[in-house]
Amino acid sequence: MMKKRISILLAAVLMFSALFAGCGNTTNQNSTPSGSSSSTGELQKVVVTEFRGVSWTPMYLAYQLGYYEEEGLDVQLLRIDDGPNCFKSMHTGDSQFCILSQEVSLKAQEQNQRSTVIATMLDTRYYSFVSTSDIEKVEDLKGKTVFASTPGSAPYTFCVAILEEAGLEIGKDVTLVNLNKGAVVAALQKNEIQAAFINADNYKEADEVEGIRYLVDTRRPEDAARYLKSDSFPAEVILCTEAYKNENPEIVQAFVNATCKGLDWLQNHTSQEAAEVLAELFPGMATEDLADKIEIMRGAFSKNGYVSEEGQNAVVDFSKRSGIITSDLSYEDTVDMSFVEKAIENGYAQAN
Repeated sequence: MMKKRISILLAAVLMFSALFAGCGNTTNQNSTPSGSSSSTGELQKVVVTEFRGVSWTPMYLAYQLGYYEEEGLDVQLLRIDDGPNCFKSMHTGDSQFCILSQEVSLKAQEQNQRSTVIATMLDTRYYSFVSTSDIEKVEDLKGKTVFASTPGSAPYTFCVAILEEAGLEIGKDVTLVNLNKGAVVAALQKNEIQAAFINADNYKEADEVEGIRYLVDTRRPEDAARYLKSDSFPAEVILCTEAYKNENPEIVQAFVNATCKGLDWLQNHTSQEAAEVLAELFPGMATEDLADKIEIMRGAFSKNGYVSEEGQNAVVDFSKRSGIITSDLSYEDTVDMSFVEKAIENGYAQAN
């Protein structure tokens, strides 16, 4: 099993300027550095802003297995605390690619901060909203404290939509708090919060606690139908700015080729094998626990990174229903699957 040198850049100080202000037209950002592999034989450096989670397992596999190097790329991971800041960092020029749940980029797109989805890691979304045992339904959370993740993030939007559908007003009927996601299950156990967003990062811990109740769980078909409105919901994606895609199509193609190899590798190996490859990217987590988390997500991983028009429309419709955007953003304006299609044609991933 081939493992590459880990080169993770930790972001200690984040830029807290407004996410969308002053970024109306992104042009000439992240242009190709000199010394690209095509001209000198050296690896082309690219940076990916990311916030480390099992949903992006295929990309991490491509990184650890040396697939980006095979495609002429020296990929560096810039780890940031959450999706919105990953996206911001890409648009301020700190990276060429970012991982993200689409709600943030769709809102930015509506405000002319243009990005392009170049691949998805998941074909659907596994999100859950859980509570302490005394809460039997969402309406019972009136007067309670809830963890909904970082304001502006996709989990936050998901939780707010659930609460508002139940007739609860944020700040009046429900108090939202932000916690380190590693502390969420413990906070539920101590009754410091009465409900919380969880996903594959803490499903296992939650399931080991007696009395935690799943109020909403999109792994259940009925909840996916109610809240996502579609079997296909490719919201966890890799993006680059529209300008970077247009100016550097060869680099984008190389990045997608390698990522598709990671997706394909996962289709043909066990979760335990994947966890062994990724263990050093998840320090402090036992390999067996990482394998369990990957296995939980097994049914959601995309086989080839392709975003269908139907799936993208479901993500856009959810964002409209949640009040994130107001317009119908078209498939052509938000997604470019030409790179995935070429990777499939070249045999790097399975066909649809």
